[in-house]
Amino acid sequence: MSVPAPIPIGRLLEERSLTHLRLDLFAGSAVLDERTISNPRIQKPGLALAGYLPYVRPGRLQILGESEFAFLATLEATEAIQRLNGLVDLEVPVIVCCKGMRPEEEVVSYCEERGVPLICTAAKTADVIEGISAFLEAALAPRIQRHGVLVEVFSLGTLIVGEAGIGKSECALELIYKGHRLVADDIVVIHRTHNQGLLGTAHELLHNYLELRGVGIIDARKHFGMTATSESTQIQLVIQLVRLNKETIEEEKRWREQLMERPHAWMSTEIILGVEVPKYTMVVAPGRDVALMVETAVRKNMLAELGIEDERAFLDSINRLAAGDDDHSGSSSNE
Repeated sequence: MSVPAPIPIGRLLEERSLTHLRLDLFAGSAVLDERTISNPRIQKPGLALAGYLPYVRPGRLQILGESEFAFLATLEATEAIQRLNGLVDLEVPVIVCCKGMRPEEEVVSYCEERGVPLICTAAKTADVIEGISAFLEAALAPRIQRHGVLVEVFSLGTLIVGEAGIGKSECALELIYKGHRLVADDIVVIHRTHNQGLLGTAHELLHNYLELRGVGIIDARKHFGMTATSESTQIQLVIQLVRLNKETIEEEKRWREQLMERPHAWMSTEIILGVEVPKYTMVVAPGRDVALMVETAVRKNMLAELGIEDERAFLDSINRLAAGDDDHSGSSSNE
């Protein structure tokens, strides 16, 4: 697992996803590459402005909204400036002022002197918090890379893994033909985010690309249209593809034998970045429609989340039969 480096303040001003906020720099231009954000959670320093400075956490972006400026307006002008300068003295990474408000020129000059970037925007405080939080969550999330294919099947993020050459990319191609979406092929970058669990994306150089043995590399979006790919998806299911051999035949036999005691013998879980994800192991062999099996596994997983379990229903019917219950026999009780 890798933890990304802290985010330089300059990236906030360059990030395309934040252009709608129209962030305007008023101080700290000389330190944009030096000052960094290491904590994805932003902070509204209301307690700090009231005098409780230990509440301010290091590495967190500070937001000044309408409520903070309304409080400062209740103070004498010199006192309000001192309170803001006290926040600046903590050497916070950056201060962002919202709704077109900004502090007195004395505070702006003090930010420049102390090397604390000051950014102002006309956007609403809630919009600024939402936009910057989403960016920081993605940029600072712990991440790993997995060899495999990530697809959205019935809008459920499905990570398909298995040894090289087993047919993961070919399965993804068939799923695209069926109307599902490709997220990543070959290298899947997995982020653990605060709100979304596990978020999977393609490597930055491989977006929309799919490699097929004997064909080469294709751009799935150009071949199949805009709806054939997705930038990212939450990973909710793992499917492990294994080859048919003596060992896997024996394993399938054991799963069937365990069905009465373990209705979910076909299913297990995998821990990814500390998050437990449902997992199916599928045996690949000539003549088996792997894409169809993946679709069925996804449907099965979605039904299980609703409390509908095929094995349990099957075993219940077997138990009723063994108990002599004739209700399922197909004949009407009135005949």
